[in-house]
Amino acid sequence: MLEWKKLVVEAIGVRRDERLSQRELAALAGVSHPTVVKFEKALTSIRIDSALAILTALGLAEEG
Repeated sequence: MLEWKKLVVEAIGVRRDERLSQRELAALAGVSHPTVVKFEKALTSIRIDSALAILTALGLAEEG
């Protein structure tokens, strides 16, 4: 089972460790800044491809 909130907390930690702003992460992932904000609030209304793009940009997922 996917532990969404735990994954989001890990992603936020990686982003901060890498000293990336939310806007910088959005640019790296190819998503909008509001999408990163939704992701970091663990909102489930985010599209799966957007979530995967964010996780891939942080090195937490591989490109499919």
